[in-house]
Order: sequence, then C-alpha cells, then structure tokens
Amino acid sequence: MPAAAASATQKSSSPSVERIFSYQPCPIVPATFGMQKNNPCGRKQSEQREIKKRLNMNYNKLKSLVANVGAIETAMKIHEQGRTATSEEKEILSRYSGFGGIKEVLNIGTDKPVPDELAEPLARLQEVLRAVAGDEENTYRSLLENIKASVLTAFYTPKFLIDTVARQIHATFRENDLQMRSFLEPSAGIGGFLPVAMPETRSYAFEKDSITGLILALLNDDTTALTTGFETIADQQLEHTAFDVIASNIPFGNFRVFDAELWKKGGLYEQATKTIHNYFFVKAMELLTEGGLLAFVTSRGIADTPSNKFVREYLVNHADLITALRLPDTLFMPTSGIEVGSDLLIFQKHTRKAALSQRERVFLQVAKEKADTTGTMTEHANKLFSLPKTALATDSRIVLNQFGKYVRKYQWLGGESAMTQYLAALLKYDFGRYFRKDLFANHGQETTPRQMSLFGGDDMNLVSADRGRRAYTDKLEAWMKNGAMVVFEGQVGTVQFRKSSHYREVAVDFVPVDEGKVNMERANDYFPIRKAYFDLSIKEREEQKEYPNLRERLNTCYDTFTRKWGCFHENDNKEFIMLDSLGVEVFTIEMQLGKDIFKADIMREPVAFRKIDTNKKLTSDEALASSLNFYGKVDMNYIGQATGKGEEEITGDLKGKIYYNPLVRAWEHKGKFIAGNVIAKCKDIVSCLTDLSDKEKAWTETSVKALEEAVPEAIPYEELDINMGERWIDTQLYADFAEEIFGVQAEVMYFDVNDTYLVRLQGYSPIAYNTYSIGNYNGEDLFVHALHDTVPEITKEIERNGEKVRVPDEEAIQEAATKIQEIRDRFNQWLDNRPAEVRDELVRTYNERFNCYVRPAYDGSAQTFPGLSFEHFPYDELYPSQKDAVWMIKQNGGGICWHTVGAGKTMVMCAAAYEMKRLGLVRKPLIIGLKANVHEIADTFRKAYPSAKVLYPGKEDFTPANRKEVFSKIKNNNWDCIILTHDQFAKIPQSSQTMFEIFSEELADVERSLEVLEQSTMRYRSGKMQNGLEKRKQNLEAKLSELRMKIDNRKDDTVDFHTMGIDHIFVDECHYPNKNKIQT
Repeated sequence: MPAAAASATQKSSSPSVERIFSYQPCPIVPATFGMQKNNPCGRKQSEQREIKKRLNMNYNKLKSLVANVGAIETAMKIHEQGRTATSEEKEILSRYSGFGGIKEVLNIGTDKPVPDELAEPLARLQEVLRAVAGDEENTYRSLLENIKASVLTAFYTPKFLIDTVARQIHATFRENDLQMRSFLEPSAGIGGFLPVAMPETRSYAFEKDSITGLILALLNDDTTALTTGFETIADQQLEHTAFDVIASNIPFGNFRVFDAELWKKGGLYEQATKTIHNYFFVKAMELLTEGGLLAFVTSRGIADTPSNKFVREYLVNHADLITALRLPDTLFMPTSGIEVGSDLLIFQKHTRKAALSQRERVFLQVAKEKADTTGTMTEHANKLFSLPKTALATDSRIVLNQFGKYVRKYQWLGGESAMTQYLAALLKYDFGRYFRKDLFANHGQETTPRQMSLFGGDDMNLVSADRGRRAYTDKLEAWMKNGAMVVFEGQVGTVQFRKSSHYREVAVDFVPVDEGKVNMERANDYFPIRKAYFDLSIKEREEQKEYPNLRERLNTCYDTFTRKWGCFHENDNKEFIMLDSLGVEVFTIEMQLGKDIFKADIMREPVAFRKIDTNKKLTSDEALASSLNFYGKVDMNYIGQATGKGEEEITGDLKGKIYYNPLVRAWEHKGKFIAGNVIAKCKDIVSCLTDLSDKEKAWTETSVKALEEAVPEAIPYEELDINMGERWIDTQLYADFAEEIFGVQAEVMYFDVNDTYLVRLQGYSPIAYNTYSIGNYNGEDLFVHALHDTVPEITKEIERNGEKVRVPDEEAIQEAATKIQEIRDRFNQWLDNRPAEVRDELVRTYNERFNCYVRPAYDGSAQTFPGLSFEHFPYDELYPSQKDAVWMIKQNGGGICWHTVGAGKTMVMCAAAYEMKRLGLVRKPLIIGLKANVHEIADTFRKAYPSAKVLYPGKEDFTPANRKEVFSKIKNNNWDCIILTHDQFAKIPQSSQTMFEIFSEELADVERSLEVLEQSTMRYRSGKMQNGLEKRKQNLEAKLSELRMKIDNRKDDTVDFHTMGIDHIFVDECHYPNKNKIQT
C-alpha cells in the first residue's frame, strides 16, 4: 500500500474527549446469518450506516480522477523541461492520491461501460499516458498496467494519522535529546510519511511506480527519491546504509519479492520474501540502527495470520513492541472510498533483549471467536487486540466479509478531531512506557556517510570524505563506470556514482587518492590509451565497420607510453593500471606468451566483426554456405563475387541445392525451401505463376515439382487417433457436439496462450443441470473437463477435532470422472457417425496442418576441410555422418547432433567451429563442455588443427582475481576457437540489454494470457483466473530476479558476453545446462 498525504476532514459530532480516553473495547457481538445484534456501545445500525455514508461521500471519484490526471500532466511537463516545480505546481502535484478505489480505470481498453461523468477524464488519462510513452506501445501498456494494478492496493493514508505519528516521534526525540540523522520511507507514494523526518534529517524514499515516483521527486526536493523497488536498496549506493527511523504505509499481498541479501541468509529471511508485507517488516528491521524506530501501517495479515507467526517472533525478538493499534475499517474511506482492515505497528530495535514482555508474548498468539450460537467460528485474530487501548475504534462487531468469512470489524463512530486526540493519547502513553533512550544512545551511530571502497582492497589509501570528496563537474565519457580513475582539479582520484534526489538522475562524486601512491605523469600518459581504446572498441562494435584512424591513434598512444614506462607487463605498470576500474580491459590490448610480449589483435584489425575477404575465391558450395550464414540468405551477388562465376553457371553448379521462390523473388537453399509446410507453400507459389516472366516461370516449375515430390502421403480418417479436446479441431465442431448432448446451442472458445477452453450454453438445459450435474458442477463444467481431460476437485465439509474442515469428496469425484469419460466416449461415437464431408474435412485439416512438414536432408560429401590434420588420429577422413552434420551446422547456422557414444561428436564440433570461422560464417566460435571431458575437446581441436589460435583457460584462470583478464583477452583477440567448461561459461556476465530481452520474453506469455482474459466475454469465469495470472506475473518477476542474482553471484562486473564478440556456441552434452521452463 503506497502511502501519501491525502487529508480527509470530517465535520461531524463526536464523543467527548473524556469518553474517548476511557474507551474500552466492545464485548464480542455475535452475528447470525449476516444479521448483527444491537451494538453494545449504544449506536444504532442506522446511525452506523449514516456515518459510513458520510465518510464515503467525502471521497469523490471524479474529483480524485481529475486531480490525478492534472498532476500527471504537470509532472511530465516539468520533467520534460528539466526543471524543479514551482509552489503553484507543487500544489497541483500534492493533490495526486493514486487510483485506489477508482475501479473504473480497469475498464480502459475493454468494452465495459464507464459512468458518463468519468468518461472524459479517463479518456484524458489515456491521452496523457500516450504522450508520456510516445511511439512506444509497450511503454504505454506498462504505464496503464501499473495504474490498473494499483487500484486494489494504492490506498493513501489520511494526513491526520501521519501527522499524529510524526508529532509523537518528534516529541520523543526532542525530550530525550536524540538526533534523527536518517529517515527512510520504503513505499512512499508521493511521500506521505516524509513529515516523520525532522528538519536536519537526511531522508530517502522509494517508490516503484514510475509516474508516482516522478511526482514524489518533484514534490520533495530535499529527499533522495528513488523510482525503484525497496528490494533494490542494496544496489543504490546510498550515503546511509542504516536508518534511525523507517515509516510507511506498506504494500500487502502474496507476492514474492527477491532480495539478494535475504536470500543468501536463508531460513526465515528467505521465507519472508514470499509475501511482500512480511518482506517489508523483516527488511526494514534489518536496516534500522540499534534503538531506531519502525512505524508501519500494514494489513492485518501480519498480526492475525497463523502462518505469519515466524515474522511476529522475528520482530519481537529483534525489537521492543511500542505500539500495536488496530485501525478502523473505514480509515481509508475519505481518501480511497474503500473499507479495508489495517494496523499501526511501531517497534524499537533491540537486538540483545533478554526476554519478551507479557504484551509481546500475547502479540504472538492468534485465536478464533464464536461468531454465532451455532458454534461457527470467526477467522483468526491476534489476541493482543482483545486488550484495552489497542484499537482506534468505538465500535467492534463480528460480520460476514465479502468472502463469506466471519471477521471482527472496527469502526470509529465519531469525528476526525476526536480520533486524532485519542490516537495522540494512545501513542503518548505507549512511547512514555515502552521507548528506551538507552538503546538509541548507545548504538554508536556513524557521524559521516559510509565511504565506498575504491578498489576492493588495500592497494591505495583514501582521502577522508570530509577533506577530499566532492562533486565531479568535468565531462564524463559514456564508457566511464564506477571507480574509473580521473584527474580532477589537479588531483588523481576516482569517480563514484550515486543516486541523486531527482527523478532517475545520477550524481557523480570525485574521491581523491593518496598522491604518494600515484604518479601523475604516468597517469597522464595512460589516460590517452584508455580513451583511444574505448573510442575504437565501441565505434567498431556499434557500427560494424573498420576505423583505421582510431586504431592508428591507439597504437601511437600505446607506443608513446611503452617507450617511456615500458610494456604493460613490465615494471609495476600492471599494478598501476589495475588501480583503474577500467584498467583490466585496457590491460589486455597487450598479450604475453612465455617471455614474448606482443600487441593484441585489436591493435591490428577489427575484433568486433568479421571482414569479408572478396579476393579469396570459393567453390559454389562454399560460397553458398558462406552466403547463407553471413547474410542469412542465398545472395547471388555475393556468390558471384566469391566464385567469379555468372548466374547461369552458379545455378547449374547448385542444381538441386537452391530453388527459386517467386513469393519473395529470390533464390533459397534446399534446406529452407523444401522444408516446413510444403503443402501451403506449394499452393501459394502456384497462385502467383501468372505474374512471372518466362525465365522465372521455368525456375518456378522446377521449384513446384520439388515441393510436390516432397509432400508426405496423406493419412486416412481410419488411422487418425482423434480424442475429444484435440486443439486442432474447430471449436464449432465441439459446440455442435455440446448442442447434441444438452439440447441447446452452445459456444466454445479456446485460448491458446494458456491452453484453456471456455464453454457457455445459450439457454437452460435440464440435461446439463440434472443428468450431467454433480454437486456444484453442471454439464457445462463437466464438458470443459472433458475437453481438458481432467477431473474436478470436489470437496465436502466434515467436523474434525471440533472444527469444520473441507476434505476431498471421493465419491463425488468418482461420479464426475465417470460422467466426463461418458462425454468423451460419446464424442468419438458421434464423430464416427458424422457425414462423410465432415470427416473428410478433418482428414484434410489434419494432413495440411501436421502431415505437411518435411525435414531437409544434408549431404556434406563435397566439403574439403582445408587445414584439418589426421596425423594424430587412426583414420584419414571424416565419417559421412560427420560430414553431413558439419554441413547441416554450416547451412543452418547451428543444429542438434544427437549421436550415439563414439559417433564422433567431438570432431564434429571442432571441424564445424573451424570451418565456420574459415568461411567467415562466424568470427569467434565457442565450445563449452563438461569438466570431465572438456580437456579431451581441447586436445582434439589442437591435434586436428595444430596451427589454429585456440584459447583454453585453466581452472586457475577463472578465479575471481583472474577471470576479468581472461574475459578481456577473449574480447581483444580473433580466436579460431574458445573452449570453456559449462561452469566457466556461466561466469560470463550478460549485458543488461540481453537480460532485459530474456526476462521480457519469459513474461510475454503471462501478459498475453491476461490480455486474452480481458477480452473474454465470460467475465464471471475470468475473475479468479485473472487474479491468479496477476499473482503469477509478479511472482515470476521476483523469481527471474532471483535467478539473475544467482548467476550474478558467479560473475564479475567486467566485459560482458555481448562485447566479447562471441557469435556462435557449441554445447557438448547440451541437455545438462538446459533449465528453461515453458508456459502451460
């Protein structure tokens, strides 16, 4: 629940202050069949309804929606102009209250109607979001999805509650002569709890939503506002790593959160990440200074849920409970128009406490109450809230909630002013009794922000922050990163990046180093080499063309340095260069082999791409393979250049290997042309014959004949094993069958994104509700199960140990299974008796859809394999199967060689890698294998190609201290092949762009499922499915973050896979590293 300042003032009569302060919780009021008995506090139910109505009237959806749209427009205008907000603009921004309670935004993009008065502002909201996203449709959808997701969670805390908590905390600090040096709001909204911070406090705020985060930053100039999730706090390099006060209105829900630090700790810490509210409590407590205060408005699940006892135990074992206050269910009515249960929990960190107080022991316990005279029990509730002065309420009663469960509801039946006074009195009492000054005073708080280590060791003494650290104002090169060495204002030091207080901006500090450790003259000679190297490397990688002038400049700078200081590998140059965080990459422009020191390949030629040598003549077959893999197609101009032959001679040489495809007006190789759905391709080609020239017709006739000869023999109906639920069968056929069974028209829909059928009968069917009815499942439901070939999970209620529980109803499940099988059997009988044209259509559909694919054949007998030596092998040429496999790999740019043991897979990999490199199909092939046999692969490669340039690093080369240098060697040299183990390969970092693409693809299926459900007309069926998919989406996002962390734990922040230039991978035993999952 993001928190923000949104005040709700109520003008109403209120109980006297004396009565409020002597308030005792109401005794239990049982509810019978949803009807409540008279309120023992003396209020009539009609009066309660009137108060609730008055509260709800204070929340105006139209007013809130218009204010939100205006705030978003204003924020984007300020951001685009790159300035701060004026006082008038801040007034507009402060009216933003989120979309909690404005459920009508869920209808955007659907056919659901919206109230007339909201139509215009909702349309304006879409226009604003479109303007923000520009031409990026994905960005627009992401912004809209964020808003929709916030409807059920973005309930902004009333300002009176925040102000009352802030006043009490301020008073406690002043009265005890304590200083609040740091404050954190981990789920800030637009900064509702920031007033808890004191004037001299350094404040930090996290807000995950991009739009809300922008407004947060613009409203709070003096706060470090970060538009990212609280779980990323360890990556933000904040000046404070511990906080004196943490306060917020935190989110709730069964959503996983990934946090690397808690995951590493395991146990309850890892368990806490499975639900977002538990995570916020545990993470915040870990970030508190000793004696610091944690104040959260949270859902009642923390205190009431039995499974959350481990979190309650963690909290009271690591902190003293100051306040536990049950808030009224109507608290958020004025700001969001919704009733929701919440608590205010305040703790003071105390990690070395000897024992729990009686009050804290009660806080650990939950219990049920009798809801009525029949013995029905309520849901669990925390026992502490049955004690006096633990509820901000004047009325407490048991009611049925929206899920049909009995719960205790709390209400304040007075005005806001009286509630504020009562809250202040309760807080004053709790802080006066339970807050301990000695805990706060003795924790040894830091007086200066944490100083980051420059080099991860003791290589250099740092100048203390109060003497030398300052803002870096010189121009930054795009390739610079944290820890890069620079000269600034006559001093040598490093640049350190940190988040600024502005939206998505980064501040840069300069941190000087001890001048006695760095030679200024050598540094000034080194910096031109670094700049020349990155200018050349980035230019050639991004533009894929050669820059000889930049290469000449790099060589000149390097030669100048080495004449003066010696080679990089000599003297203490390596130690000096490694002081620069970029030095590990620059250092590898120089290579050492034994006693020989020489320049790396990048100093002589491009390493980011392969230059085409048009002077080297190839055979037609070799030129074809080179064209296919280098250009991804049959490029007749290139083949002509590479062979020196004309088109007629080339087509003659390659007869039966390439075919003309008039659909694309180009030649295609046999493996691509006579493959896939040859029936559909043949039909399409025949339809365009009339538009071709005579020469093209002659080519095309050959192509059509080849396709027709490749069509598999049709499978007859009798041999088709058809079962109900086959996804290739038209849903109309299933609808006709449903009509046959139930006697009414039916609609059947299939959603391929989540492999789900939905069925709806168009009228009442006695057969569906009698003959095919089991408990709550009717014929419509059983028909769906018959399509899915599943059985429903039917339960029944029994009494066990004095409580009613639900268990599987085996008898009903068996009866349902019998009826489902009956439906499936009837389908096959019904289908066999359909007219011949129906069965013929099924045969045609099946054969055209499934029996139409052709696997290409590969003949590698024409290959010559230049450079391949058989001197150390007991044979003098490759087996035919090996030649065919190499040819397949060369033609297709890859493939799977699933051969038996001893068939020669290792030689296939070695030969294919070298051939692809030789022909220019790839520039840096990589082979990865298991530890047990990777040495055999390397040995085979060196024996087969003794003159090849092969990199095979040993185990010691991949230690954390050495692997950066190996990565840079891979980048800066043109290797014929690189050979690594699976484990070594896993340590290569992925670029952020690559990781983003992988994660986006993983989430695509879930998002598409949500989109389909949104468009479904069966709304009454889709609600539960949609909630499940939303939860699954968020859990998948957290899980993917966890997987990324596990990989990152084995990597260094250095050259990534993208920049290494590796463009082809051979995976030995490829079934081992494949851990991908598919969406079903």
